[in-house]
Amino acid sequence: MDRRAFLKGARNKNMYFAGRGLASGLNAYAGNWTLNEVTHLLKRTMFGARKADIDHFLSLSPSQAVDELLNNVFVPAPPVRDYGLIEDDDAVLHDDLGVVQGQTWVNDLNTMSDPKVLGSINSLRVSSLHKWWVGLILKQDRSITEKMVLFWHHHFSVQQEEVSNATMLWRHHNLLRTNALGNVRQLVKDVSIDPAMLVHLNGYLNSKLAPDENYARELQELMTVGKGPDSLYTEQDVQTAARVLTGWRIDGNTYTSYLDTSAHDTGSKTFSAFYNNTTIGNTGAQEVSDLVNMIFNTTETARFIIRKLYKWFVYYTIDDTTETDVIAPLAELLRSNNFEIKPVLSALLKSEHFFDPLNQACYIKSPYDIIVGTLREFNVSIPPYTDYVNGYPVFSSVYDKAAEMQQVLFQPPDVSGWPAYYQEPMHYELWVNSNSLPKRADFTDGLVQDRMLDLRGFAGFSSNPADPDQLVADVTGLLLRYPLSLTSRNWVKNKFLLNNSNDNTVWTTAWNANNNAVIDPALSELFKFIMNLPEYHLC
Repeated sequence: MDRRAFLKGARNKNMYFAGRGLASGLNAYAGNWTLNEVTHLLKRTMFGARKADIDHFLSLSPSQAVDELLNNVFVPAPPVRDYGLIEDDDAVLHDDLGVVQGQTWVNDLNTMSDPKVLGSINSLRVSSLHKWWVGLILKQDRSITEKMVLFWHHHFSVQQEEVSNATMLWRHHNLLRTNALGNVRQLVKDVSIDPAMLVHLNGYLNSKLAPDENYARELQELMTVGKGPDSLYTEQDVQTAARVLTGWRIDGNTYTSYLDTSAHDTGSKTFSAFYNNTTIGNTGAQEVSDLVNMIFNTTETARFIIRKLYKWFVYYTIDDTTETDVIAPLAELLRSNNFEIKPVLSALLKSEHFFDPLNQACYIKSPYDIIVGTLREFNVSIPPYTDYVNGYPVFSSVYDKAAEMQQVLFQPPDVSGWPAYYQEPMHYELWVNSNSLPKRADFTDGLVQDRMLDLRGFAGFSSNPADPDQLVADVTGLLLRYPLSLTSRNWVKNKFLLNNSNDNTVWTTAWNANNNAVIDPALSELFKFIMNLPEYHLC
């Protein structure tokens, strides 16, 4: 299937894909506060917008709604052992002696189990980590937290394929989750010596005798300064930063990092004029902090981080006007708030720019937006994230579905994260191709065919479901960020609800009589059709 052909209908009708020309800035939004604006806010900051959540936030002001999304944060219980006995190569069964089923493994270092199955136990724990994270995404509160955790995972892009160790992957994830709405400068410092990152980008091999530039380069190019025209750090700066980062190692017993002073370059490290010719001296472990402080003292670092947040929450291109009116002042706000991320998100999400019509319904949903958003919006019953017996199998299925659609948790494609968030000129369109698009359709069709969705309940969200015009208007208003035209709504109504009769009483009579023989197949075909529209993939 041709991605461009699929999107052509939405593009031709959707002025948002034309030239941008935005004039809105960071003034507080003071416009309408309706279903449209609330849904826009929720679908950008959460995965899907449930009717109950929409109604809740409609009762608040825009400012109050954003405050709740930013401040409603909880600390989840860690992942648990969901696996049973493990069979070795000789078909002998072994138990994980470090932790019993239903208890967390995150503090166990596999020291009590038979060496024959340590690798298998590690793999099973990694799998439980996948399920646990998916469970949190599915059962999210009215909070921006899950979208921010995924953002940082994309930003720092540690890959399971490289790290593999369950304990290190858990600790890395927990670091991102704990600091998802905290201080970005401190987060960069912590990530720089995080064992998972040390493995992923070869930091644990970096030595004064053979400096490894891998992390030093990505730290500046992908995590802080970026590659823009004003990012004027030099190749020598990369080499010098690598010297600063020499000697960090991982304790194989505790999976914690430490500085091996015998492998650390203790000489003075002087950087270029871009970094004000800063010299970092022999301060041991403090040198990492000195390096990150120096990088964050540049104007470009704050702007680069703001641009990445902007592309994540608003739109994937940034014109000159947006750079001047939105990016630059938000970068100054970040700097003036000592690099705390929450004030910046508050200003952006409360702004007239965020709610500008040109920034609505203008990018394509990610696999998790499609999968989790659909399940949540139709109120599919999902077990608690802590339910390893009933919940973990469901979460595993969602993880696999998203992976089929090209978004694999703990395995972004490369060190840059997922291309949809940075790869010009396609960006979000990369989510839709001849491989992934049929899988999206198969997923939503399957939910309807397997009767996993309460279609009658969703139809009941309409103010008058017996009126076919009102029903189509209401359900498409909830599910589609770009509205169908009146002509399209009439076609949908006649095709699926009126049996091509052009007689509204056909539906009204069936609904009022609770005629399941008419209602159920009609709603099934209606919702399958809606969820296969290009507009359903817009967010």
